[in-house]
Amino acid sequence: MSNPTRLFFRAIIMLLSIQLLWNVPLNAQVSWPANQVLPSFPAPAQTQDLIMLRETTSRWEAEGPALSHKTGRLETDGWLCQTGIDAPNQHMIYGPYDNSLPAGPNIAEFRMKIDNNTVNNDPVVDIDVRNATTGQVLASQTITRQQFPIASNYTNFTLPFTIPADNQSIELRIYWRGSAYIKADWVGVQQNSSSAEMYLFASLKGIVNRTQPRIFSYEGDAFAEGPYTWLQSLGLNWSEPADKWSLITKYRSEISGLIVYDPAQIHTVNLATVLAKDRRALVVSPLLLSRLTAAPYNIPVVMDLRGQFTSKLQVYQALYNTYWPNLDHRLLIGLNPEVHKAALREYAAALGAAVIWLDPAVPAESTLLNSFLGAMPAGANFMGWWPEEAPGVERASTYGIPTIASDWCSNLTLHSGTSRTINVKPMPPKPPLQNKLYVAFILSDGDNLQYIEHLMRKLWSNPDRGSVPIGWTLSPAMVDAMPGALNYLWQTSTNNDNLISGPSGYGYTYPNSWSDQQLLNQFVAKTESYNQRAGFRVVTIWNTITGGISQNTGQTFAQKAPSLLGMTGQNTGGGLTIYNNSLPGMALSCNYCTNEQAMKDHIAAAAAGWNRNNPRFIIIQAQPWQNVTPTSFKNVANSLNADYVLVRPDHIFQLIREANGLPVGAAGSSKNAHAAPVQHFRH
Repeated sequence: MSNPTRLFFRAIIMLLSIQLLWNVPLNAQVSWPANQVLPSFPAPAQTQDLIMLRETTSRWEAEGPALSHKTGRLETDGWLCQTGIDAPNQHMIYGPYDNSLPAGPNIAEFRMKIDNNTVNNDPVVDIDVRNATTGQVLASQTITRQQFPIASNYTNFTLPFTIPADNQSIELRIYWRGSAYIKADWVGVQQNSSSAEMYLFASLKGIVNRTQPRIFSYEGDAFAEGPYTWLQSLGLNWSEPADKWSLITKYRSEISGLIVYDPAQIHTVNLATVLAKDRRALVVSPLLLSRLTAAPYNIPVVMDLRGQFTSKLQVYQALYNTYWPNLDHRLLIGLNPEVHKAALREYAAALGAAVIWLDPAVPAESTLLNSFLGAMPAGANFMGWWPEEAPGVERASTYGIPTIASDWCSNLTLHSGTSRTINVKPMPPKPPLQNKLYVAFILSDGDNLQYIEHLMRKLWSNPDRGSVPIGWTLSPAMVDAMPGALNYLWQTSTNNDNLISGPSGYGYTYPNSWSDQQLLNQFVAKTESYNQRAGFRVVTIWNTITGGISQNTGQTFAQKAPSLLGMTGQNTGGGLTIYNNSLPGMALSCNYCTNEQAMKDHIAAAAAGWNRNNPRFIIIQAQPWQNVTPTSFKNVANSLNADYVLVRPDHIFQLIREANGLPVGAAGSSKNAHAAPVQHFRH
């Protein structure tokens, strides 16, 4: 063997050894077969680098001891000023005289609400940041009535400022003009360098995890599941570096450069995210630039976006004109760069997908948004989220594009690389049909992948799960995006846990708004395929939060989704419709209940006038964001008398079918299938 040949084989052996050592496939890459809704990532490394990725924020409650007041009064959770009651033209809040904040750029936050945001547009408060050490006002702004987007809802107003030196006493002030009801919840300071780190490490995750998922971040809040929950559930190990910056050194060989975004035009963050994959570049704030270009990192700048754009629209027009023609049009992602600093940004950076934040309600933005949507092929999807839910979902629906809600997903690169084997448990036999009041519970919002990743995983650990039948809405797109998580839910489910499809199939959409019948046919057929692999037999159909199912939509599902047992409609109290003489669609008796009392009230209303001569069917859908838990459903169930039978959603549709002379549908013939417990409740 010649020396060059020998050297060649030695090099190959060394590369293979490195591959085995680091567990990084040499040719690993994201795959996206044409028949998949979303791409698959390479299998995750068995041991993940776990980092905490959060902004550093100091916060002081408006009614707390750190703040002082010249006018107004305590009311429950905040500090209130009312016209005609409290003295005008005074500071309702000032303080806290904190001297622990570091020198440099920061962002003050003032969380307030108003009772009426339309009567006029007069100034209502002045907010400012004052350096109490020197007496200098560092930033100020007058807030008018119409700057509150929604009446009686808290809004966060932000005020960028720079602390000139360490150990300066900072004062945050709200000056009340006496012209409107104003209530303050809290004031705070967000350290700008921590925001910059969110963008940086989200892009690092995207670049590294594209080859093989090796970085896992925990970004949780009060709705979150805990830092180790999914790693444990998926059978993965982890190590926690003392300093997350050490990962930039660890993965330096996979990083080619830096893309600097422009803080003066924050939407350049989204453009930088789009460009990160092909340039193997990190998304970087100017605040971190000197650190990253110096030793030990020595990363060169490959693109600097500062000063190139004067408006948000100009950024996205450049994205559309220059880069969109060469991107994969099967996916468009919506992220607000001022809010979504990490989360789904790692997934977007890994894929190099187009990332926008365009509002259908703003004419110029609407026109450009239509250009993006109009260029997307059949079967394409919108991920992330919209400035407002209904206008965004409606706009995408008119183009035949579902929305896969996912903006706060924090580890979708890892979840998308888990095993695609999903072991579906057979459906237990239904209870017998009797002249009873049958009640099925559904927990909504499972179309949202971030809800599944975070709050739902937390609710899944509730000790009362399994005590009563619950329909857990999930996204059929989990087959691609979170197959390991879906398999975990199946394997840990009880006979009272019924996994069903969230709205309105593999993506959130308003099917009534689809104008192209062929596209709707394809959407429903693909939903059927994904539902079969996911094990879902019931689908919740949304056409806005209160809309029913049109005849055409119902017929399409009946013809293209033959495995479905039934569908729910959002038109509360609208009763039963059977489509194509084969598929029952049942309007919910409550479409979005917020607490136990609301569920009890809607059950009572739906049961009113029942004469015991026939069965009656009641489906209650509750939302999880105001502390509805499995315990809540158990408490409601325990309040019902012996006239009621609690059943799973798939069983209630089987019973509806039986009562209406339709085929009941196979329940699964596995010898491991056990009859679901029939649960009667009395006071």
